Amino acid sequence: MSVKLLCKRKSVSAYLSQLKVFRSTRREMDSLKKELEEELKLSTDDLRSHAWYHGTLTREASVALLRRDGDFLVRESSSAPGDYVLSCCWKNDSMHFKIIRVVLRPKKGYSRELFQFEEDRFDSVPALIRFYVGGRRPISKASGAVIFQPIARTVPLRVIGERREEGGHNGNSGWAKRRSFSTAHADMLQVLNPLLRSGSHPANLENVGCSASLQSAQSDSNLRSGGGGTLRGSDGQLHPRAPPKPLRISTVFPNAVPPPPTDTDCDPASFYDELVIQVPERPRGHVDRLRAEEKWQSRAHLTETSFGFLEAHKNQNSTALVNTQEDSWTFQRPQVESQSCFQLEKFQSALLPENNRPLDPTVLTSLKELFNRYDTNTTALHMLRVDCQVARIVGVTQEQCRQMGVASGLELVTLPHGHQLRQDLIERHELISLGLAVDVLGCTGTVTQRAMVLHRFILLAQSLKEHAHDLFSFSAVMKALEMPQIMRLQMTWRVLRRNHTETAVLYEKKLKPFVSALNDGNDSVLEGPVAVPHLLPLLMAMEGEDPVENSDRGCQTLYDLLQSARSSALNCRDYRKHAHELLTGWEPVSELLEACRTEFALRLLWGHSGAAAERSERHHKFQQILSVLSDKLEPVELPSEEQDTAPEES
Repeated sequence: MSVKLLCKRKSVSAYLSQLKVFRSTRREMDSLKKELEEELKLSTDDLRSHAWYHGTLTREASVALLRRDGDFLVRESSSAPGDYVLSCCWKNDSMHFKIIRVVLRPKKGYSRELFQFEEDRFDSVPALIRFYVGGRRPISKASGAVIFQPIARTVPLRVIGERREEGGHNGNSGWAKRRSFSTAHADMLQVLNPLLRSGSHPANLENVGCSASLQSAQSDSNLRSGGGGTLRGSDGQLHPRAPPKPLRISTVFPNAVPPPPTDTDCDPASFYDELVIQVPERPRGHVDRLRAEEKWQSRAHLTETSFGFLEAHKNQNSTALVNTQEDSWTFQRPQVESQSCFQLEKFQSALLPENNRPLDPTVLTSLKELFNRYDTNTTALHMLRVDCQVARIVGVTQEQCRQMGVASGLELVTLPHGHQLRQDLIERHELISLGLAVDVLGCTGTVTQRAMVLHRFILLAQSLKEHAHDLFSFSAVMKALEMPQIMRLQMTWRVLRRNHTETAVLYEKKLKPFVSALNDGNDSVLEGPVAVPHLLPLLMAMEGEDPVENSDRGCQTLYDLLQSARSSALNCRDYRKHAHELLTGWEPVSELLEACRTEFALRLLWGHSGAAAERSERHHKFQQILSVLSDKLEPVELPSEEQDTAPEES
């Protein structure tokens, strides 16, 4: 009995000892768990709040955690404390990319940090990671490595740092201890809280959106605790919002990034996979400088900073210091234009008499014969040439650039001091539409003849779109065809469908949907190069008119239009180059070129004296004239019941 009792006492003692160790370990795990939770609850701008950040984890330790293609984590650089390294697995091989840090010093007493790999720059490391994960973009062109599977840490950053220091003192055995320590803690965390199991391993980002909704719109990831709370960042699953847009300011940072350290004798961690930094040429001149500054400010949203030219200077670390450089360039305030570019008093016409009357029949007849002598492609090129001159796309002198402050009218129309140019372009657009409407409604011949006029105008719209690539005049022609005074001519349209079926189908099935998409700011319908973009919606919006008042998409359409306008301004050089190519190698017909000018249309429609009247009054009265002409061509037929009840005239 005494032996059995002794054995029982030893068993109880061993059990109590094990229970004591378990409780001690549990308390330690609870403490670590709370510490980890506090880190992950920090602001998402704080790198410590993201589970894929492993602090001072060593290179060897990170390699052991990377098992599948797409796995990644971010750690502090071993060779350059304060810098960060992306460690990832790609094609069954571990890769390490140092995150390049650029410090902007645009003015004294102010600095700003940006982070990048090769091209795109961001104001924080989390924004950089979200961009490459959300867009599945390769970290470098040479490696093609793509990251999408974050490896989440299971212990606080303090513990990782302590184990690193301990491993450094104990030599090569340190990693084995760290590995076992981390694994033991991960296992214990999962025992203590089963709901952490799914969160202790990285989630596949392809399944984003299938998990429960996040508690915070700013959090990249979350954990659900047993009490229903949310532990952000522990499962490594990124928030299903769109990745941030890069700060595309590389054009102002020539030679911004020095190569990574090459001295590998002291630390093998100096070896990093190669990043080829894209270094464009330094911007030259006032126009390029303005474009670079505008691009930077629109992306960075740093309204408290006035940026001058930013030039990078190399140093021995991986940090590039960018300072303002003073050179011989001096700022000149752009001139605000107050007069229209259409100078009627200087306009000399070979087609109009000196003091012509509005809508002179003789001039209208000769004008119709002139346009009938040339095909629609030739007419489209003449319209393109005049459009490029008015919009200041080609033939812009250095003096004009200096006065505008930009290199093209496509940029000027987006700026406050481009008011007069916007008014001139709106005037030209409306005059093109009114001139075509006069040609249709002034045709007092047979319905077949009017249908032929519609046929030619539809072909002209097609030539402007496909041959001249002039979307400005194209939209003006389409606007004329969609005027209510012309759309109501049912007999004319019926004859068009019968006699010119292919043209009618082209108009209904291709041209109308195309211009509708352009009016909604949908640039995806564009195919091939463009010489003059679609400007009217932007011009209307900038002048206080509502280009989307009849749209059911409202704000989204307005946003798309502004994005389209930004694209037009940024691509103005491509437009100028393509327009120059189209206008090179052919000789314009002087009479046809004059007939396409805005000054000619002003004199033709309102006469020598009426052309100088106020625009809104002129156009309002002319719309009334068009309505009268339309009613005469195809009078409104009253229903039989209304005719029977109509009072008899005495």
